[in-house]
Amino acid sequence: MLLSDNLQGVQHLGIMVPDIEQAKTWYSQKLNFTVDYTPHIQTDEGDIELAFLNLNGMVVELVQLVGAELEEVKTRGDGHIDHFAIDVLDIEDAIQEQLAKNLALHPSTSNGAETFPLFSDGVKYVFFNGPFNEKVEFNQALHLDLSRRENNIGGWGHLGIPVTDMDSSRQFYSQFGFEEIAYAEVPVGDDQVKVSLMENAGFVLEFFQLVGDDLAEVRTRKDGFIDHIAFDVLDADKAYADIKDAGLDLLQDAPITLPLFGNGVKYFMIRGPMGEKVEFNEMIK
Repeated sequence: MLLSDNLQGVQHLGIMVPDIEQAKTWYSQKLNFTVDYTPHIQTDEGDIELAFLNLNGMVVELVQLVGAELEEVKTRGDGHIDHFAIDVLDIEDAIQEQLAKNLALHPSTSNGAETFPLFSDGVKYVFFNGPFNEKVEFNQALHLDLSRRENNIGGWGHLGIPVTDMDSSRQFYSQFGFEEIAYAEVPVGDDQVKVSLMENAGFVLEFFQLVGDDLAEVRTRKDGFIDHIAFDVLDADKAYADIKDAGLDLLQDAPITLPLFGNGVKYFMIRGPMGEKVEFNEMIK
Protein backbone atom coordinates (compact mmCIF):
# COMPACT_ATOMS: atom_id res chain seq x y z
CA MET A 1 0.00 0.00 0.00
CA LEU A 2 1.26 3.48 -0.89
CA LEU A 3 2.18 5.52 2.24
CA SER A 4 1.75 2.50 4.49
CA ASP A 5 2.47 3.47 8.14
CA ASN A 6 2.70 7.14 7.08
CA LEU A 7 -0.87 8.11 6.18
CA GLN A 8 -2.87 8.67 9.39
CA GLY A 9 -6.30 9.61 8.10
CA VAL A 10 -8.15 12.77 7.13
CA GLN A 11 -6.87 16.10 8.46
CA HIS A 12 -9.03 18.87 6.98
CA LEU A 13 -11.20 20.00 4.10
CA GLY A 14 -9.92 23.08 2.27
CA ILE A 15 -12.49 25.65 1.10
CA MET A 16 -11.44 28.76 -0.81
CA VAL A 17 -13.62 31.77 -0.01
CA PRO A 18 -13.93 35.32 -1.38
CA ASP A 19 -14.82 36.69 2.07
CA ILE A 20 -13.48 34.82 5.09
CA GLU A 21 -15.47 36.79 7.65
CA GLN A 22 -18.71 35.98 5.87
CA ALA A 23 -17.71 32.31 5.65
CA LYS A 24 -16.71 32.09 9.34
CA THR A 25 -20.01 33.64 10.38
CA TRP A 26 -22.03 31.29 8.18
CA TYR A 27 -20.31 28.07 9.24
CA SER A 28 -20.38 28.98 12.93
CA GLN A 29 -23.94 30.33 13.10
CA LYS A 30 -25.66 28.03 10.61
CA LEU A 31 -23.83 24.72 11.15
CA ASN A 32 -22.43 25.23 14.67
CA PHE A 33 -18.77 24.93 13.72
CA THR A 34 -16.37 26.38 16.29
CA VAL A 35 -13.64 28.72 15.07
CA ASP A 36 -10.45 27.28 16.58
CA TYR A 37 -7.54 29.05 14.89
CA THR A 38 -7.29 32.12 12.63
CA PRO A 39 -3.70 32.64 11.40
CA HIS A 40 -2.51 34.68 8.44
CA ILE A 41 0.39 34.30 6.03
CA GLN A 42 2.23 37.41 4.86
CA THR A 43 2.90 37.83 1.13
CA ASP A 44 4.10 40.73 -1.02
CA GLU A 45 0.50 41.27 -2.18
CA GLY A 46 -1.03 41.22 1.29
CA ASP A 47 -2.00 38.71 3.96
CA ILE A 48 -3.56 35.36 3.12
CA GLU A 49 -6.23 34.83 5.78
CA LEU A 50 -6.94 31.36 7.18
CA ALA A 51 -9.49 29.98 9.60
CA PHE A 52 -9.70 26.44 10.97
CA LEU A 53 -13.17 25.40 12.10
CA ASN A 54 -14.30 22.22 13.83
CA LEU A 55 -17.60 20.34 13.98
CA ASN A 56 -17.38 17.18 16.07
CA GLY A 57 -13.96 16.30 14.68
CA MET A 58 -14.62 17.52 11.14
CA VAL A 59 -12.05 20.24 10.42
CA VAL A 60 -12.61 22.82 7.69
CA GLU A 61 -9.86 25.17 6.54
CA LEU A 62 -11.19 28.42 5.09
CA VAL A 63 -8.70 30.27 2.88
CA GLN A 64 -8.95 33.83 1.57
CA LEU A 65 -6.20 34.42 -0.98
CA VAL A 66 -4.95 37.76 -2.35
CA GLY A 67 -4.51 39.46 -5.71
CA ALA A 68 -5.19 37.57 -8.91
CA GLU A 69 -5.67 34.30 -7.03
CA LEU A 70 -8.51 35.84 -5.01
CA GLU A 71 -10.13 37.13 -8.20
CA GLU A 72 -9.95 33.61 -9.66
CA VAL A 73 -11.63 32.17 -6.58
CA LYS A 74 -14.54 34.58 -7.05
CA THR A 75 -15.30 32.93 -10.42
CA ARG A 76 -15.54 29.39 -9.04
CA GLY A 77 -18.61 27.20 -8.84
CA ASP A 78 -19.15 23.44 -8.60
CA GLY A 79 -15.76 21.77 -8.89
CA HIS A 80 -13.90 18.49 -9.04
CA ILE A 81 -14.97 18.02 -5.42
CA ASP A 82 -18.74 18.41 -5.49
CA HIS A 83 -19.85 18.46 -1.86
CA PHE A 84 -19.20 17.39 1.69
CA ALA A 85 -21.72 15.51 3.80
CA ILE A 86 -22.46 15.83 7.51
CA ASP A 87 -23.84 12.78 9.33
CA VAL A 88 -27.25 13.27 11.00
CA LEU A 89 -29.46 11.00 13.07
CA ASP A 90 -32.82 12.40 11.92
CA ILE A 91 -32.73 14.22 8.61
CA GLU A 92 -36.22 15.67 8.83
CA ASP A 93 -35.45 17.34 12.16
CA ALA A 94 -32.14 18.56 10.73
CA ILE A 95 -33.90 20.06 7.70
CA GLN A 96 -36.40 21.92 9.84
CA GLU A 97 -33.62 23.24 12.08
CA GLN A 98 -31.65 24.55 9.11
CA LEU A 99 -34.69 26.06 7.39
CA ALA A 100 -35.39 27.94 10.62
CA LYS A 101 -31.89 29.41 10.26
CA ASN A 102 -32.80 30.54 6.72
CA LEU A 103 -30.59 28.05 4.93
CA ALA A 104 -31.59 27.55 1.31
CA LEU A 105 -32.19 24.10 -0.12
CA HIS A 106 -30.03 23.34 -3.13
CA PRO A 107 -32.06 23.09 -6.37
CA SER A 108 -31.12 19.40 -6.72
CA THR A 109 -33.15 18.59 -3.57
CA SER A 110 -35.56 21.51 -3.53
CA ASN A 111 -38.43 19.26 -2.38
CA GLY A 112 -36.57 17.96 0.66
CA ALA A 113 -34.85 14.72 1.57
CA GLU A 114 -34.40 11.99 -1.01
CA THR A 115 -33.53 8.31 -0.58
CA PHE A 116 -30.78 6.31 -2.28
CA PRO A 117 -30.32 2.50 -2.02
CA LEU A 118 -26.96 2.21 -0.25
CA PHE A 119 -26.16 -0.19 2.59
CA SER A 120 -28.90 -2.51 3.86
CA ASP A 121 -31.61 0.10 4.50
CA GLY A 122 -30.66 2.98 2.24
CA VAL A 123 -29.63 6.56 3.01
CA LYS A 124 -31.63 9.78 3.10
CA TYR A 125 -29.95 12.99 2.01
CA VAL A 126 -30.56 16.65 1.26
CA PHE A 127 -28.35 19.46 -0.03
CA PHE A 128 -28.15 23.04 1.22
CA ASN A 129 -26.37 26.01 -0.32
CA GLY A 130 -23.29 27.20 1.52
CA PRO A 131 -22.36 30.89 1.77
CA PHE A 132 -20.86 30.86 -1.74
CA ASN A 133 -23.21 28.17 -3.10
CA GLU A 134 -20.88 25.30 -2.21
CA LYS A 135 -22.98 22.18 -1.67
CA VAL A 136 -23.43 20.99 1.92
CA GLU A 137 -25.17 17.64 2.33
CA PHE A 138 -26.96 16.26 5.38
CA ASN A 139 -26.92 12.47 5.24
CA GLN A 140 -28.81 9.92 7.35
CA ALA A 141 -27.63 6.33 6.99
CA LEU A 142 -30.75 4.38 7.91
CA HIS A 143 -28.91 1.23 9.01
CA LEU A 144 -26.88 2.94 11.76
CA ASP A 145 -27.82 2.84 15.44
CA LEU A 146 -29.49 6.07 16.56
CA SER A 147 -27.94 5.71 20.02
CA ARG A 148 -24.42 6.28 18.67
CA ARG A 149 -24.53 9.88 19.99
CA GLU A 150 -26.90 12.38 21.59
CA ASN A 151 -26.71 15.30 19.16
CA ASN A 152 -28.61 15.04 15.89
CA ILE A 153 -25.87 16.67 13.84
CA GLY A 154 -22.54 14.87 13.90
CA GLY A 155 -19.31 15.39 11.96
CA TRP A 156 -17.98 13.78 8.80
CA GLY A 157 -20.43 11.86 6.66
CA HIS A 158 -18.41 11.70 3.45
CA LEU A 159 -16.75 13.73 0.71
CA GLY A 160 -18.51 13.65 -2.65
CA ILE A 161 -16.47 13.44 -5.87
CA PRO A 162 -18.22 13.16 -9.26
CA VAL A 163 -16.40 10.80 -11.62
CA THR A 164 -16.41 10.01 -15.30
CA ASP A 165 -14.68 6.65 -14.83
CA MET A 166 -15.64 4.85 -11.62
CA ASP A 167 -12.95 2.17 -11.91
CA SER A 168 -10.08 4.66 -12.21
CA SER A 169 -11.10 6.41 -9.00
CA ARG A 170 -11.54 3.12 -7.16
CA GLN A 171 -8.10 1.96 -8.24
CA PHE A 172 -6.44 5.30 -7.44
CA TYR A 173 -7.70 5.50 -3.85
CA SER A 174 -7.31 1.80 -3.14
CA GLN A 175 -3.54 2.30 -3.37
CA PHE A 176 -3.85 4.57 -0.31
CA GLY A 177 -5.73 1.92 1.67
CA PHE A 178 -9.33 2.87 0.86
CA GLU A 179 -11.72 -0.08 0.66
CA GLU A 180 -15.19 -0.14 -0.84
CA ILE A 181 -17.93 -0.40 1.80
CA ALA A 182 -21.00 0.13 -0.39
CA TYR A 183 -21.92 0.19 -4.07
CA ALA A 184 -25.18 0.73 -5.94
CA GLU A 185 -26.46 1.29 -9.46
CA VAL A 186 -29.78 2.98 -10.18
CA PRO A 187 -31.32 2.84 -13.68
CA VAL A 188 -31.88 6.19 -15.38
CA GLY A 189 -33.39 5.68 -18.83
CA ASP A 190 -31.10 3.34 -20.73
CA ASP A 191 -28.15 4.06 -18.44
CA GLN A 192 -27.28 3.75 -14.75
CA VAL A 193 -26.15 6.17 -12.05
CA LYS A 194 -23.34 4.49 -10.12
CA VAL A 195 -22.30 5.26 -6.53
CA SER A 196 -19.36 3.81 -4.61
CA LEU A 197 -18.37 4.54 -1.01
CA MET A 198 -14.75 3.86 -0.02
CA GLU A 199 -13.43 4.12 3.54
CA ASN A 200 -10.07 4.46 5.25
CA ALA A 201 -9.64 4.99 9.01
CA GLY A 202 -13.26 6.08 9.36
CA PHE A 203 -13.16 8.64 6.54
CA VAL A 204 -15.47 7.98 3.59
CA LEU A 205 -15.15 9.09 -0.03
CA GLU A 206 -18.24 8.96 -2.22
CA PHE A 207 -17.72 8.55 -5.96
CA PHE A 208 -20.77 9.03 -8.16
CA GLN A 209 -21.00 8.63 -11.90
CA LEU A 210 -23.94 10.46 -13.46
CA VAL A 211 -25.43 10.06 -16.93
CA GLY A 212 -26.29 12.17 -19.96
CA ASP A 213 -25.95 15.95 -19.72
CA ASP A 214 -25.00 15.72 -16.02
CA LEU A 215 -22.04 13.51 -16.87
CA ALA A 216 -21.04 15.85 -19.68
CA GLU A 217 -21.12 18.81 -17.27
CA VAL A 218 -18.81 16.99 -14.86
CA ARG A 219 -16.24 16.68 -17.66
CA THR A 220 -16.09 20.50 -17.92
CA ARG A 221 -15.39 21.18 -14.24
CA LYS A 222 -12.40 22.97 -12.77
CA ASP A 223 -11.45 23.65 -9.14
CA GLY A 224 -14.46 24.74 -7.08
CA PHE A 225 -14.90 26.56 -3.78
CA ILE A 226 -14.44 23.15 -2.14
CA ASP A 227 -10.81 23.06 -3.16
CA HIS A 228 -9.03 20.06 -1.63
CA ILE A 229 -9.03 17.29 0.92
CA ALA A 230 -5.98 17.01 3.20
CA PHE A 231 -4.67 13.80 4.70
CA ASP A 232 -2.46 13.68 7.77
CA VAL A 233 1.00 12.14 7.32
CA LEU A 234 3.81 11.55 9.78
CA ASP A 235 6.58 12.42 7.32
CA ALA A 236 5.79 14.71 4.38
CA ASP A 237 9.24 14.33 2.82
CA LYS A 238 8.95 10.54 2.72
CA ALA A 239 5.38 10.76 1.45
CA TYR A 240 6.53 13.09 -1.33
CA ALA A 241 9.35 10.74 -2.34
CA ASP A 242 7.04 7.70 -2.34
CA ILE A 243 4.37 9.48 -4.38
CA LYS A 244 6.95 10.79 -6.85
CA ASP A 245 8.28 7.24 -7.29
CA ALA A 246 4.71 6.08 -7.94
CA GLY A 247 4.46 8.55 -10.83
CA LEU A 248 1.46 10.52 -9.53
CA ASP A 249 0.63 14.08 -10.57
CA LEU A 250 2.53 16.27 -8.08
CA LEU A 251 1.68 19.98 -7.94
CA GLN A 252 4.81 21.16 -6.08
CA ASP A 253 8.51 20.65 -6.76
CA ALA A 254 9.02 19.83 -3.07
CA PRO A 255 7.01 19.93 0.19
CA ILE A 256 6.21 23.46 1.39
CA THR A 257 6.63 24.55 5.02
CA LEU A 258 4.25 27.09 6.58
CA PRO A 259 4.46 28.70 10.06
CA LEU A 260 1.18 27.29 11.39
CA PHE A 261 0.19 25.41 14.56
CA GLY A 262 3.21 26.17 16.71
CA ASN A 263 6.05 24.28 15.04
CA GLY A 264 4.72 24.62 11.51
CA VAL A 265 3.27 22.32 8.88
CA LYS A 266 4.81 20.74 5.78
CA TYR A 267 2.56 19.85 2.86
CA PHE A 268 2.25 19.10 -0.84
CA MET A 269 -0.60 18.30 -3.21
CA ILE A 270 -1.38 15.94 -6.05
CA ARG A 271 -4.18 15.69 -8.58
CA GLY A 272 -6.52 12.73 -8.35
CA PRO A 273 -7.94 10.96 -11.42
CA MET A 274 -10.84 13.41 -11.80
CA GLY A 275 -8.68 16.51 -11.26
CA GLU A 276 -9.45 16.77 -7.55
CA LYS A 277 -6.67 18.15 -5.35
CA VAL A 278 -5.42 15.85 -2.59
CA GLU A 279 -3.08 17.30 0.05
CA PHE A 280 -0.67 15.45 2.33
CA ASN A 281 0.09 17.47 5.43
CA GLU A 282 2.55 16.87 8.27
CA MET A 283 2.09 18.65 11.60
CA ILE A 284 5.71 19.29 12.57
CA LYS A 285 6.43 18.24 16.16
